[in-house]
Amino acid sequence: MRYVTPEGFRALQRELDLQDPSSRRAKALAATLPLLTVHAPRCEGRAVFGCWVVLCDRSGARSAWRIVGQDEADAKERRLSVASPLARELLGKQAGDAVTLELPRGTAEFEVVSVSADEPRAK
Repeated sequence: MRYVTPEGFRALQRELDLQDPSSRRAKALAATLPLLTVHAPRCEGRAVFGCWVVLCDRSGARSAWRIVGQDEADAKERRLSVASPLARELLGKQAGDAVTLELPRGTAEFEVVSVSADEPRAK
């Protein structure tokens, strides 16, 4: 099953509406949208699909990421595919939990600062 957040589904639908119907992208979107299952986030303190997770690295730098479906993932927009290594490590975590991720340049360690259904405000 391919999940998508309600916002992600609307964005993909808007994108389809703006495409030339004969374009390759429009055809791909038209084939994909009926296969998606819209899943609203139920963030109750633990990181699950659709939640925003704020992380703090060893240097104290914070970053916020939303766990989303593969069809709406976009690192520039801070949306992680649920299948990505970081998202897989975050699933089930709550504030105060440690997260370790093996990267090509070495191990990255983070602390989960917060989990929320709402996008965190910039500080």
